[in-house]
Amino acid sequence: MIGALIIVFREVLEAALVIGIVGAAVKGVPRRGVLIGTGVAIGVIVAALVASGIDVVSGFAHGTGQALFEAGVLTVAGLMLAWHNLWVAEHGREMAARLKTLGTAVTAGQEPATMLVVVTALAVMREGSEVSLFLYGIAASGVNDMQVLIGGLLGVAAGVTVGYTLFAGLSRIPIKSLFRVSGVIILFIASGMLSRGAAFLVQAGYLPPLIPGVWNTSWLVPGGSVFGRSLEALVGYTPAPSLMQVLVWIGALTIIGVPMLVKSGRLRLPAAGAVMLAIMTLVLIVGVFVGAQAYAADYKVYSPTVVKGETELEMRAFNSWGAGPLSGARQAVKFAAGHTFTHWWATEVYAEAEKEPSESLKLEDFEWENRFQLTPQGKYWADVGLINENEIPRYANDPYRISIGPSLAKDFGRISARLNLLVAHEYGTHARHGIELDYRARIQYRWRRELSPIVEAYGEPVGWTGLYGPSRQQLGMGLVGQFTTEPGKDLRYGLVALYGTTTAASRETLVARLEYEFF
Repeated sequence: MIGALIIVFREVLEAALVIGIVGAAVKGVPRRGVLIGTGVAIGVIVAALVASGIDVVSGFAHGTGQALFEAGVLTVAGLMLAWHNLWVAEHGREMAARLKTLGTAVTAGQEPATMLVVVTALAVMREGSEVSLFLYGIAASGVNDMQVLIGGLLGVAAGVTVGYTLFAGLSRIPIKSLFRVSGVIILFIASGMLSRGAAFLVQAGYLPPLIPGVWNTSWLVPGGSVFGRSLEALVGYTPAPSLMQVLVWIGALTIIGVPMLVKSGRLRLPAAGAVMLAIMTLVLIVGVFVGAQAYAADYKVYSPTVVKGETELEMRAFNSWGAGPLSGARQAVKFAAGHTFTHWWATEVYAEAEKEPSESLKLEDFEWENRFQLTPQGKYWADVGLINENEIPRYANDPYRISIGPSLAKDFGRISARLNLLVAHEYGTHARHGIELDYRARIQYRWRRELSPIVEAYGEPVGWTGLYGPSRQQLGMGLVGQFTTEPGKDLRYGLVALYGTTTAASRETLVARLEYEFF
């Protein structure tokens, strides 16, 4: 009974902390209690369904189903909280004024209402499924079912009591101050959720740890203690985190926190851009150079449109894994500088470093890229451009490579589609004969300027020509966004997870892009 009580109390406490803080953050929103109750009910129902299929969930994806489930729930919840914080940072003052004067203004509570239901449901669903798994293990070990039930009920009561106490205390804070206080707390909760989601993907073998156990603070705050679990819920605390987990936490804190400060007026745009660029560059560099991974593909879908006078600094990094998780891992990073000299021509120069398995990181080649805009934007059914890429090897025994082909773009309301079709040929020492066909495609839903989901596909359908061997195809999803640091200066980012759809392609590839554009 004691074991069940402790386990259930810790899990319920973790959910109650999240729900209590988020619930207090939307103080004054109409029907707040109903929304929280709805989220709890949905979470309980889904957790019950998970409990009824424990064996199926645990056995999914070669035994990594539970870790993938946890990672998915934490990632979605973290993104929802990030969305809420950005919305409140922009509309918090207006919302506080409306709640003070109108009380029941439904329009002021529209965005927080959606967030509240979803986050509550996800918190209950995740912790409920964990409770089911833990209690299942206790019961399977021969403990009396009644003792498990009594211990579980006592644990629920204790966890709810602590959570409600926190909720009641936060609810006493004035609305204006509450938005500021809860925003900071939710920022850390969201970053912690995304970081723990990455930890579960590392556990399942779908992300590299980079360094497994950067430090170990279990001697100070054990992860299984009540205080440790509370810190886990509030900031994503892990006694011995991997470097991947640390980098995701820092990256999430930056991507969410800096725009919050900008939208709330507490950070000027030029300073915000400098802070975000510096921190995200550090995260990408560390993540790229520490791992033992390389793949010499160009994971970017270009637009046919160019902007005269624009200068661009870019960093692009990608990791790929072979036939199994973390096997045959390779890595590459590109740095580039470019400028658009006319209204129809943009040029860019790249330097690429690669790290093959069992080899050290080294500079491999350079690339001169040219993009030409052939049609005025929006004049015809689709925008058309031309891409030319010229790879120059660093070593004399490597071949040169030239690629050329059209770039197409078409908008359908909020949906934007891009397609690049390239023909490549090698010449020089050790060059392969024939041609290679490459395609790159992207579909983007323009949800927010700062955050939009995308689907990308890359492939070399060389199996159709038979010149270079079997076909290599990859498909995946990701996120892109853009922030204006000051007039005429923009920071763009992109994160994509690709999965091989043919046996010749890398099984998983993670792509990170960071661009700074200015005039």
